Amino acid sequence: MTTSNNSKGISRKDFIKGAAFGIAGIATMGLAGCSTDAAKNNPPAPAPAEGIAWDHETDVVVVGFGGSGGAAAWEAGNAGSEVIILELAKGAGGSTNICGGLVTIGGGNALQKAAGFEDSPENFYNYLTAALGTGADEEQCRIFAEQSPAMYTWLTEKIGVKFNPGVNPLWPDTPNPTAGLTCTGDEYHMDYAAVSKAVHRTGWVDSETRPGGRDGSGFFQPLLRAVEALPQVKIMYETAGEQLIYDHDQKRVLGIKAKQGDKTLSIKARKAVVLTAGGFAKNEDMVRTYCPAFNGVLALGTAGDNGAGIKMGQLCKTCIWLSPPVRPMPTPQEGCAGGPLSQGIIVNQFGSRYVAEDHYHSWIAEYMLQNHQPQKHLPSYLLFDAQMYDTLPEKSKESLEKAKVTKANSIEELAKALSTSEGVLENTVQFYNSKAAEGKDPLLNKQSKFIKPIATAPFYALEIVPTSMFTVGGLRINTKAQVLSAETGAPITGLYSAGRNAANVIAQQYGGSGTSVATCFVFGRIAGQNAAAEAAI
Repeated sequence: MTTSNNSKGISRKDFIKGAAFGIAGIATMGLAGCSTDAAKNNPPAPAPAEGIAWDHETDVVVVGFGGSGGAAAWEAGNAGSEVIILELAKGAGGSTNICGGLVTIGGGNALQKAAGFEDSPENFYNYLTAALGTGADEEQCRIFAEQSPAMYTWLTEKIGVKFNPGVNPLWPDTPNPTAGLTCTGDEYHMDYAAVSKAVHRTGWVDSETRPGGRDGSGFFQPLLRAVEALPQVKIMYETAGEQLIYDHDQKRVLGIKAKQGDKTLSIKARKAVVLTAGGFAKNEDMVRTYCPAFNGVLALGTAGDNGAGIKMGQLCKTCIWLSPPVRPMPTPQEGCAGGPLSQGIIVNQFGSRYVAEDHYHSWIAEYMLQNHQPQKHLPSYLLFDAQMYDTLPEKSKESLEKAKVTKANSIEELAKALSTSEGVLENTVQFYNSKAAEGKDPLLNKQSKFIKPIATAPFYALEIVPTSMFTVGGLRINTKAQVLSAETGAPITGLYSAGRNAANVIAQQYGGSGTSVATCFVFGRIAGQNAAAEAAI
């Protein structure tokens, strides 16, 4: 049931519009600390439970109705618990509803099998622990990999999500843009194919709100309908969770204070509170504090990505892990990473090559920002020649017309126009071409199909910089989605978190477009299941 007339979800925003040549991705921000500081960003500390007059009582309170909140509420409701969902906006959906419609689904699910790909949870786990970078939580990666096939079954059989048959192949094969299975990560890069059998692991859904389009409404709208169909779930729109209520005698979270118009509501959670209120990309103060390299960069998401759920949890003396901000990209058929422009080379302002161009785009931006002091790799340039230009789709050529591109009849002229260090760009191209003739890249290990000499004039240099981001760090949780205490490392009784409100498998790197949505579903389900299993008080 709902308490709002606007239950169809917020309108979709186009995450990837005009971004065919955007490069952005991961910048390592690391461990922000098990801290209760950052006072200027903080909401009120948890309120004591003594003497509170409850306006509402329920078993489980879910704060935020996006992908993770919907998954948590569905699981808790189906387990027989009464649930109240608090949603800041007029409608449900969050970032899940407006994302690009991609979700990571590995481990050997029915969609992979139908397309002829042999995967397993172990194979998927091996990819995750390699591709997600230093600091990836191996236990959570294990749970994520093991639960991925079940997540696919849940989406298709319980929620009603539809994935089209067919496979979108890798470049240079003819794209199949309506296929339900694609690849948006680094599975086929030589660095990872050595430790995990390369397979497609990204599901792609059609939009329910934009005819002919593809976006996250294809999984969120069915989830919204499934949650609305549960009589034991009450949805309170335009109601913001503001302050956790903590029972010091029982040492547990007991509920939450929420703001609904001019009213402050005290809501008791007899079993647990689940924080699924999104990330902090739209909170400029938090971005300046935790990821200053992205200050002023376009933040993707919704107004609900204000960090409120993270801040509420922090003040319950929880541990916070702030992982790198990232951004989504167009399909590999159109973008730099994995598409025709991966045949080019990326160089820094001095003219030196520093990253394999066929890497997932987050890796490329990570390398840029990893060395941005003192501006080593910013700006960077993607160099390609006339032959590579001719292979581009017309849509990409149109995008290039609007981009910052330098064109020259020789590499020497290009170097002069870019003001690279004397002789460096010329030597970089000469060495690359000498090995490209053999189909090899001994310096950075690029796949052979992307290795082509840069030899046909005119030559192009496309300036590439990180352009947009969303956050993937938050409250530290365990494999049961319980929020952990910064003081003891133990779970805080009665408090769970999932989605971008929490930190889970994503560490220094992003495994591929759709990883964020997948973690929302997997850990949202886990949070709802375990919250419902708590003893009511």
